[in-house]
Amino acid sequence: MLIINLLALALLLLSLMRRALLTFDPSLSAIAWWGAAVNFSDDGQTLLSAMPWPFQYLIKHYLAYFLCLYLASQALLGLLPIPIVVLGLIGSILLLLACIDWFYFLLPNPLTFLLIVVGSVSSTFLLGMETINIILRCTACYGVLRVIQGVYYLLRHKVGLGSGDVKLITALACWFDLYQLSFLILLASMIALPFCLLQYRGLRSLHTVIIPFGTFLSLSAFYCAHLFYKDFFNVLSVAMYL
Repeated sequence: MLIINLLALALLLLSLMRRALLTFDPSLSAIAWWGAAVNFSDDGQTLLSAMPWPFQYLIKHYLAYFLCLYLASQALLGLLPIPIVVLGLIGSILLLLACIDWFYFLLPNPLTFLLIVVGSVSSTFLLGMETINIILRCTACYGVLRVIQGVYYLLRHKVGLGSGDVKLITALACWFDLYQLSFLILLASMIALPFCLLQYRGLRSLHTVIIPFGTFLSLSAFYCAHLFYKDFFNVLSVAMYL
């Protein structure tokens, strides 16, 4: 039963991510984007076109809602671990941010703020961190990055670190301490460096390159989560099969 629930959760998250990506438009407000994703109608699913019309319509438009109700009932019955749901949601948000930043060089505020909320709650209840420590760490991280951003702009007269990247790093501070966060940023920079060198071969052109740094931050966050919280994932995997 657990395998079926995990597959249903994966299908739901993939469906929501697909809706969000296909309906995203930088010119839309958060409410308009949410409305477009809710009313999303996809005519490109060839497997569904062979089904009778009522079933095709129901699956296209209400599959996500049916899955939400089913997974909620399974979680209430204890057949679907809540930590798995939370981790799946966090991973989906990070992947969505990575994809949007890669194509649009933009990190939407609603997703970043949602990541902060989910991160704060999950760190408190799953990792046992104190709420006041999370607030202080995120505040200090945001303040330091803003100062660095302002100083760089004063010296170079151009933006070195985007506001979306600052907010994303602040959201990641909900899980990682300053040492871990420093390693995460360093790893993201190392991953981004080959991208810069492949796109711009001249050293002078490197000063004008725009990097989707949020994409590399998200990828680095996945590895750092596995690196720094390996014991948590091991305990969780054992608990799933007991």
